[in-house]
Amino acid sequence: MSTSSSKTRSAATKATSGKRILLVEDEPSALSLFSKILRDEGHEVIETQNGEEAIEKVAQDKETRIDLLISDLVMPGVGGLELASRFREMFPSTKILLLSGYTEDVVILEEKLSQDTHFLPKPFRSDTLRSKVQELLTD
Repeated sequence: MSTSSSKTRSAATKATSGKRILLVEDEPSALSLFSKILRDEGHEVIETQNGEEAIEKVAQDKETRIDLLISDLVMPGVGGLELASRFREMFPSTKILLLSGYTEDVVILEEKLSQDTHFLPKPFRSDTLRSKVQELLTD
């Protein structure tokens, strides 16, 4: 990476750091890894392992500002699409990023995603997650 592109990335990162992200992932190792990547970018990360827990956390304090919801699509109980729908009702302006390792989910999702809901297929590189989060938080 050149010095000028490093400076550009650094400035963009500073502009989007400090955001509050609700991270929902039922795989503990993925939850830990994604959380570390996001925290390293300066974000506050609220970790939950399923949709029910995520809903409980935000319902406890409706004044809590969530800038971005990142959720696994396929989880036991409340899955990512249902969580996104419920979350959209509570926080209409929050961006949503759904993750999935099941390629057939992409076709299903294209029909169901709202304009403010985005998708990132697993596996992905840490830079891809950083870039997507930065893109969503600067829109």
